[in-house]
Amino acid sequence: MVVLSLRGWHPAIARFEAMAMFPELQLERTPARRLLVGAGESDWERTEKLSGTECVLIDGGISEWTTIDELLSMIKVEPVQNMSVICWRHEGKLATSTKEIERRIGEMFHSKGSTINLTNPENRFGVILDASAGLVAWGWMSGQGPGTHGWSAMNANNRPYFKPISLEPRIARAAVNIAAGTSKGVVLDPMCGTGGLLIEAALCNRSAIGIDIDPEMVNGTKQNLQWANVTAEVILGDATNFEFPQNLSGVVIDPPYGRNSQLSESTALTTILGELVKQLKSCSLVLILPMDPGLEDLDEEIECNLEIPGFLITACLGIPVHKSLGRMMIIAKTLG
Repeated sequence: MVVLSLRGWHPAIARFEAMAMFPELQLERTPARRLLVGAGESDWERTEKLSGTECVLIDGGISEWTTIDELLSMIKVEPVQNMSVICWRHEGKLATSTKEIERRIGEMFHSKGSTINLTNPENRFGVILDASAGLVAWGWMSGQGPGTHGWSAMNANNRPYFKPISLEPRIARAAVNIAAGTSKGVVLDPMCGTGGLLIEAALCNRSAIGIDIDPEMVNGTKQNLQWANVTAEVILGDATNFEFPQNLSGVVIDPPYGRNSQLSESTALTTILGELVKQLKSCSLVLILPMDPGLEDLDEEIECNLEIPGFLITACLGIPVHKSLGRMMIIAKTLG
């Protein structure tokens, strides 16, 4: 068994990102809003690319929390060199000490011949106490673990070219991963704006192409790519009249705010979507549109009454922005 530990900023988006990036695992939800379980093997290095998953716990388990002694009895202990134990909390507090859990588990491994390294361990044994469901999960960690891990430094307002319309980097990373999954093809952003989606694609070592009709946006995107120390192809052009590459792994579109970003009111956007259907045999799409505030749900899908000709909408997720604006992330694929 493996347990995926999601970050708390938007568990619903994190869940869909994890399912896209670990399709082999057949992930299932648990009573805890931030814990998923699955069975099987995968490329665990993918965890480093996910914005919504803090780590995967491998060769462990998940159970109702009772006592430390009961937890210790469920952990399989074998000698492991250069290891540490880290315990953290989700969604409030259970009546136990994280430091005591770390000490007791560390002593148990040490008594079996393991060597402990608290400074720079090669192997980390993780324990999560989830008060939302009264559960404890444990296993060997793949991924960064709890913490912010530098996301604030990547905020759009830190870039040399910034517009208030810029998508939050964590959302942009998740959108790219949901659209592209494990495919090795090209990520396309046909309305690339300030380049946030291209940056996140490139940081994950994906090939990416951005198109924009505005020369200022194209120049600004190039500045931002240079700032992030990544590369992507940026084209000054009209995506409504463009020959798209056939090796696309996914398309992500975040139109600018305002009335022209509404699907029913944007000729450019509907034309681009129509061309994708016409030119490509298959296409995975993530489309981000504005919506009325107050309809967002961080844990579950929201209702979507939108229709996109030629596409099947598989999910719609709400994203809070501010008190007068929300956004929805539409996940879709071509019908063909």
